[in-house]
Amino acid sequence: MEVVELHDARAARERAGAFLRAEPVQHNLLLTIIEQSIEHSLGGNFWLVVDDSDVIGLALESPPGFGAVLAPMPPNMCHLLAESITTAVPHVVGEAGAAAAFAGRWTECRSTSVTAIDGQRLYELTNLHAASNASGSLRLARPEDRSTLVDWTNGFVEDADVVPVHAEQLVDARLERDLFWVWDDGGPVSMVSASAPVAGVARVQYVYTPPERRNAGYATACVEQTSRLLTARGLRCVLFTDLANPTSNAIYRRIGYEAVAEILGYDFGESGGAQGSGASGGG
Repeated sequence: MEVVELHDARAARERAGAFLRAEPVQHNLLLTIIEQSIEHSLGGNFWLVVDDSDVIGLALESPPGFGAVLAPMPPNMCHLLAESITTAVPHVVGEAGAAAAFAGRWTECRSTSVTAIDGQRLYELTNLHAASNASGSLRLARPEDRSTLVDWTNGFVEDADVVPVHAEQLVDARLERDLFWVWDDGGPVSMVSASAPVAGVARVQYVYTPPERRNAGYATACVEQTSRLLTARGLRCVLFTDLANPTSNAIYRRIGYEAVAEILGYDFGESGGAQGSGASGGG
């Protein structure tokens, strides 16, 4: 095995596309990041674990400074990546075992501190159930909903304590692609979005109800009906939840989502030791 480092998302997609699409649910986040990197020219680093000419593992960071995201891999591949990557990634996120193996080896190589990040769980919809009888109905978001969606996107980021986004750009891009919906009960009361489908998989995201309209089942209804729409289009549906939030995990299981993987992350402190041995190849 060796690590090949690329700096072009298109080249990474060409080399690693078959590997990623073989497990489109497990690799949905990686596939999405690569597509966004290409569309918006974000740049970044793409590290391929190869055996002869076959890609058998992947880590990436796009845009630069965002932190490394890992494909599920056995510990020996994660150790090799940690030893080979010379970029000073601030943190790593991935399937629990892979992330822990990478973080452990990274700190050994660099004599740096590490702090665990709150974990998440990846779910896939397997058997959709009726789970909400909230009043109102789901509808596609319209241009006149834009300011509300921007406010609610910022509210979601604050409440969920996730990586900040440029709310106006995100809302505009997804409105244009019909990827935002609102639950309407005498006006918008909740929202839900989906990532652009990749390899037949769409990720349900940005589920948010403002505080004054909560506890009426609107968010559950949003996810249930949006999942129904997406599956009717022949798509597989996935979503991430906060492991520390028992309410959301219970709701999604009631709708018909089943756990696929536990996702963990680690923040790294400043390096105090030797760097990795360097990746081979080029991009």
